[in-house]
Amino acid sequence: MARQTLVLDASVGVKWFAARGEDGLKQAMDIRARSLSGDVQIVVPDLFYYEVSNALVHKKSIPVQEVALAMGDLFSLGLQDALCGPELMVRSVNLARELNITVYDACYAAVAIKHSCPLVTANPKYQGRALGCQVIPLDDWR
Repeated sequence: MARQTLVLDASVGVKWFAARGEDGLKQAMDIRARSLSGDVQIVVPDLFYYEVSNALVHKKSIPVQEVALAMGDLFSLGLQDALCGPELMVRSVNLARELNITVYDACYAAVAIKHSCPLVTANPKYQGRALGCQVIPLDDWR
């Protein structure tokens, strides 16, 4: 069976480390476990690491030392990085303008389009929206 490829946005990655009482936690942890077992390949733009760390650092309930440890864990997960370059940036800018969203958010859709795979998000703002790729709400992940 072929390994499934997914793009995750930062709203999913944050759940891995700020897990207490989070909606969609079971699904987020399942994706992480399936990635670690090799059943799922997760592709993320390099922006993902900045957004996850930024979200965690602003959760005052998480000590900064835990955020630093979480970042080490995040980099050890073996995620496939989609580095920013001219092609990805142009596609992100075009999507942002066309869809009236931020370039940051468009970047995730651009990576999903490039890899012909779904984008999984816990952000309700993008669920049910046509972003040029399949969008799977985290709560619907099975």
